[in-house]
Amino acid sequence: MKKHLFSKGLPYAVAMMAVLLWMLPFGGNVRAQGVLRAPSLVGVRVSGGLSWDFGGSLAGGDANAMTVVQPEAGIGVTLSVAPRFRAGVGYDYTRMVREQVNGTLQPMSGNVLPGSVEGTVYRDFKTHFHAVGLTAEYNLLPTGGLLSLYAGTGVGCLFASGNAWSLSVRNEMRSNDWTNTVTVEGHNEAHRYTAPFIPASLSLECRILPGTSLCLGGLYRLILSKNELAPKGQATASLGLRLAF
Repeated sequence: MKKHLFSKGLPYAVAMMAVLLWMLPFGGNVRAQGVLRAPSLVGVRVSGGLSWDFGGSLAGGDANAMTVVQPEAGIGVTLSVAPRFRAGVGYDYTRMVREQVNGTLQPMSGNVLPGSVEGTVYRDFKTHFHAVGLTAEYNLLPTGGLLSLYAGTGVGCLFASGNAWSLSVRNEMRSNDWTNTVTVEGHNEAHRYTAPFIPASLSLECRILPGTSLCLGGLYRLILSKNELAPKGQATASLGLRLAF
């Protein structure tokens, strides 16, 4: 009888031993109610917000101040390398729009009558920015809570393309034939350049669901370019979601 019971209970004992051996690597993550989920290593960020550009050849003098603020959207992937450290790669899109109105024309030189003037009276400037960057971030708050505050920096490159449209006026008066000629000319010129940048970021994240956090972020890019069309700096404010896997 004992031999029979032993032979029937052997498969159950083997199964229990297998479960115990499987649970050993989790160590402190085992509790009475079950096994906790292991810390997430990979995170995906999706965000959108507003951007501002500073400096450059067209800074100030805007015909429409509303063009200073532009939309921004981005996506990124992070990898946890330590309890408070993570590294990531990200892509963001935004643009810069500038308008300038010049009400003062310059006197013309040569064989013309006084009052002959010329100059550019209006400029419209649009640039699309595609930013790709590598970042390293550190959590300033204790780990394991609902809130995290990540400060980060890194390196990246800005890929810019766009066009500049200008409107010029020329009022020429000559005494030899007593003629007055007014010329209006429009000119459109494309531009394209790349510029390295150094980012500084701050991201406040609140876990709203397991594996899902609401993110409020701020970013400033120091743009390192000698191109006169490039801004000197770029700031963004965004709201998004971070998904942990």
